[in-house]
Amino acid sequence: MKLQIISEVEYEVSELKVDNLFNESYCVFDLEATGINPERDHIIQIGAVRISAGNDDSSQSNPSFMTYVRSPEPISPFIEQLTGVTNEHIADAPCWEIAYEDFRTFAKDTILVTQAGYEYDWPLIQAECHRRQLPALNAPILDTKLLYQYLYPEEQAIISTNLLMERLGVDDSGLARHDALSDSYRIAKIFWRLLDQYRERSIHSLNLSHPMTIKRFQLPKPK
Repeated sequence: MKLQIISEVEYEVSELKVDNLFNESYCVFDLEATGINPERDHIIQIGAVRISAGNDDSSQSNPSFMTYVRSPEPISPFIEQLTGVTNEHIADAPCWEIAYEDFRTFAKDTILVTQAGYEYDWPLIQAECHRRQLPALNAPILDTKLLYQYLYPEEQAIISTNLLMERLGVDDSGLARHDALSDSYRIAKIFWRLLDQYRERSIHSLNLSHPMTIKRFQLPKPK
């Protein structure tokens, strides 16, 4: 996969290929961090859930993973309030090296799935690994924004989580917002609806031989 940020509002994805979407195991994941700037911010929570395209959509009973991650920088009051992850949560949490290895073990032999992960999660992971000279994730990564736009290239709005839930009829009752594991379950529900639509259109593979341009969005700023 090739990812290129072309402006503050858009990025391009190309050279992404999955031969059979319905014969794969997936690891849907989400991160929380001290902020969204990979150069200065740090991951503080990882959540993930494994699903198989061949099973029914019972994602909340599927294998799951969650860990807090100790950050070298304190969590700001704004991020504490937004995510519910506090400095107390991460005080005795594993360091990135351990948390990352545990996550890699959980996600082994899967295709990774995120929402807005090309903009936030993936660059944060790359930065954390680069600081410590650790190997980056080598699994394919699918973003639900890309999967939706692949089906609906005419979409003009920024493809947010709320937009996807509304367009796809996803019910996220009982799931917290900005909690890495709850958000992973939410993304899994979105991803499952997208796979249903790919089945309905008899689209069995994904092959981006030409760049696809996707609109970026920003997290809320502190008041």
